[in-house]
Amino acid sequence: MKIYRLVTVALVALCVSFLGGTSFAQRQAKPARPKEPPPDYFPLRVGDSWSYKSTTADGKVSEFTMKVMSEDTGVFLVEIQSAWPIQEWYSKPAGWVLWHRESFTKNAQMNVAFDPPRQYLQNPLATGATWGWKGKGMMGVDIDESSQVEALDVVTVPAGTFKAMRVVSKVMQGGTAVTKTYWYANWIGLVKSMTDTGSVKSTTELVDYSFKKPM
Repeated sequence: MKIYRLVTVALVALCVSFLGGTSFAQRQAKPARPKEPPPDYFPLRVGDSWSYKSTTADGKVSEFTMKVMSEDTGVFLVEIQSAWPIQEWYSKPAGWVLWHRESFTKNAQMNVAFDPPRQYLQNPLATGATWGWKGKGMMGVDIDESSQVEALDVVTVPAGTFKAMRVVSKVMQGGTAVTKTYWYANWIGLVKSMTDTGSVKSTTELVDYSFKKPM
């Protein structure tokens, strides 16, 4: 009987040592999943960039890269790198993306500070959401803009296939009506856009982006 008890004690001690003293509940618990970041349809991280290709209705193709250059007290400088570089400044207060100003490096007369700051995008986006903005644009031209989130679409562009929120903006700028349709993917940003002025139509598609995860 004593030998039996000694063997039992030894087996129990061995099991405790093997399990590292953890409880049954601890052994059954699964590793916690990484916490998902909050929705963001207009990410602005310094150093990130997006490459696009634009095609007009008559087949003319141009390419450009949009890169976040810096951030200062909550205002982000975004540079559109092309044959005609453009600099734009945005901020992201809760629920919004605001567009503050735009600078054309080769034509200072086209520079503009939006007055008041332009309510560019609600963020995060939700189907059915609407917003509007009225203010002064380039050369003091009056702008009246209204936007609506119409639907969640599946969009395929050279950079891949994305679930993207479709935003349609109706813009009256200096007496000219323009319809702009954008597709924004969560945590990616703008993946496609279409501009229609009646006489001029163009489509822009995302080709690549710097933070793309390897396949």
